[in-house]
Amino acid sequence: MISAGWDPWMVTFFIFGAVTISMISAGWAQWLEHHRRKQAMEVIKAAIEAGREPPQIVYDQLGQGGQKPPWSEVVVFTALGFGFWIAFANAEGESRVAFLVVAATMTVTALGCLALAIMRPGSRGKDDESA
Repeated sequence: MISAGWDPWMVTFFIFGAVTISMISAGWAQWLEHHRRKQAMEVIKAAIEAGREPPQIVYDQLGQGGQKPPWSEVVVFTALGFGFWIAFANAEGESRVAFLVVAATMTVTALGCLALAIMRPGSRGKDDESA
């Protein structure tokens, strides 16, 4: 059985782990996006230097950047909210209010990100405009 003294440390470790994993994955995603854009620019440059028009698909890929739904944010804020709800349930005294505020904030943020991910703002393409 785990003593009451370990509960805050377990919650802290869980939250720290969630934040660390999310920061590493966000950095990795940004690096991959940078690499993809760099390659597309090199294709455009090579085509222009050869006196040809770059393929339209390369321009389309450059225009797609930043329109990905925020699923990773949904996971991160859900995990953080879950951790703070656990901390709220195990806290005593005045610290419960602080955990409640943070847990509720993380939960609302997770729900907002979920709504954005489901609605996928900015995802309308040329096909939607003609309809």
